[in-house]
Amino acid sequence: MTNPNTLLIRLLTRLRDMRLVWDIMGSLYNGRIYNLIEELYDDIAKDLDTPDQAQILDAGAGRGYLSVALASRNPDSHVTGIDYSRMQVRRAERYCREKKIPNCSFRQNNVLSLKFQDAAFDAAVSVGSIKHWPDSRRGLAELYRVCKPGSCLIISETDRDVPDNELRKFVQRFRLPFVPEDLLFWGLRHVVFGQSFSQDQLADAVRLAGFRNIESHKVKACPYVIVKAWK
Repeated sequence: MTNPNTLLIRLLTRLRDMRLVWDIMGSLYNGRIYNLIEELYDDIAKDLDTPDQAQILDAGAGRGYLSVALASRNPDSHVTGIDYSRMQVRRAERYCREKKIPNCSFRQNNVLSLKFQDAAFDAAVSVGSIKHWPDSRRGLAELYRVCKPGSCLIISETDRDVPDNELRKFVQRFRLPFVPEDLLFWGLRHVVFGQSFSQDQLADAVRLAGFRNIESHKVKACPYVIVKAWK
């Protein structure tokens, strides 16, 4: 007999990944998550290896925080951010205008079927997105397809193996109004982090997609893991 909690987790995970939920609730998430992982965005922007005048893809760009950071750091390059939520794309475009960043653009697109030619990008990044993909293998295969030979990929995701005490510290920083801390912890543990990737799982997924020279580590500033690789 199926555990009722298992059914609830499955239902909530499906809701977590629905486009409509991100269209409606994306702005609330954007406002809460940025300060918690701002250092992660900055580290990725610094660590991404790109040639001059690079074309950079941000898959699952959300409000565009990382896209704008990359565009600001690489003014002679162009960053294309994609997201499957039309409202998130509009929020990202507005954020880009507010920051007055000219070398960054956004479009609605599903990572499982990228509307770009083969080898269109010199580098690619993705943060907090792959756990939402219905087929992570297909999404990574698409990223591999649109990356040029020798290009760099950095992908980061919530750490499935984060200890409870570290996750509770993260929960205390999150501070959602009207949501009890214990309920928020349960949701993050079972629906977000519990349905995500460990460091080894993420590295293996990237390797199976064809990327090479895999590097991986846990993030000190927040309970995320990072994988860096090359095509």
